[in-house]
Amino acid sequence: MRISKKLIVPAVLFLAMAGQKASAITFTNPLGKDTELDDMIDKLLGGLLWLAIIICPVFILWGAFLVATSGGDQEKTKKGRQIITYAAVGLLIMALSGVIKTLIYDLVIQK
Repeated sequence: MRISKKLIVPAVLFLAMAGQKASAITFTNPLGKDTELDDMIDKLLGGLLWLAIIICPVFILWGAFLVATSGGDQEKTKKGRQIITYAAVGLLIMALSGVIKTLIYDLVIQK
């Protein structure tokens, strides 16, 4: 049976690393020492909300442009209205994301 070089090199590296102390590997919290999961989720949702605040009006204007320039074409009108609806619903969901997060967090953690 022939052992390929592709298996030997990772096996040797794994055995070399296995001999080291496990305590030598440390992970640091990128958001700070005292940051909890709740704070990390809040920061993520805050960033996504600002992104939605910037992107959704662009989609609403694009949908309105499609409706205005449809020239009576039902498909363009339908597509424009769908874009407006999806953007508005997405913005609403992002606006309510803090409330949704709090409800889920309270159900799971039960303070």
